[in-house]
Amino acid sequence: MRPDLLIIGDSHTAALQEAAIARGLRSEMLYISGNFWHENKMRPHPDYGLTTPHRRGLNRRIAEFSQTVEGSAFPKDIPVLASIGYHLGRLVPLFSRHGHSPDPSHAAVTEEALFVSDAFLVAYIFSHRNSLFRLLRLGGLDANLLVIAPPMIQTDPVALYFAARITRILRDHGIAVFDPREEPDWADQPLPENLRAPDGVHGNEAYGAEVLARIFDRDLIRLAA
Repeated sequence: MRPDLLIIGDSHTAALQEAAIARGLRSEMLYISGNFWHENKMRPHPDYGLTTPHRRGLNRRIAEFSQTVEGSAFPKDIPVLASIGYHLGRLVPLFSRHGHSPDPSHAAVTEEALFVSDAFLVAYIFSHRNSLFRLLRLGGLDANLLVIAPPMIQTDPVALYFAARITRILRDHGIAVFDPREEPDWADQPLPENLRAPDGVHGNEAYGAEVLARIFDRDLIRLAA
């Protein structure tokens, strides 16, 4: 029997998958480490939905997932939740380690650091994420696709700025996004402890359940009848 829901992406998929199973959904998850997403080499595939060059083991896992779901990772008849395109833990430290910031009001911007314009920031993001944006854009042409932005664990202003800017880029590409930073009860504060996984850097099943409840209640994504 084909699944009700596909969940694809980095380590933030675990909370969504646990919550989907607890909800009684037939959900299949394709987890790929953020290190591989950060390589910015993912490409669309006509049969599997995605592939990456020079990663035989990873491509075998993608092919096995395709067999399990009996088709593409971006199918026409199964909704897809994707934790793809952010991977802030790999992206932001490279940018901000010397105090650089895209927002001149940030305390990190000093005489020793450099303010970075929005045009520069977008160019930097695209240099590391353009293949992922293209993958999502093309995948979303056929699939009922919703990108789930990662939860806000820390209030680092540069990471928050990056996350918001990536959300805007995705939406400019016509990709639907649920961003927890836009939720009134989660905005401008770290994720509550009761919604965090034991590692402290991911959401737990309770967080995943909250996300699923909100996106289904708002019809941001619909299960097949």
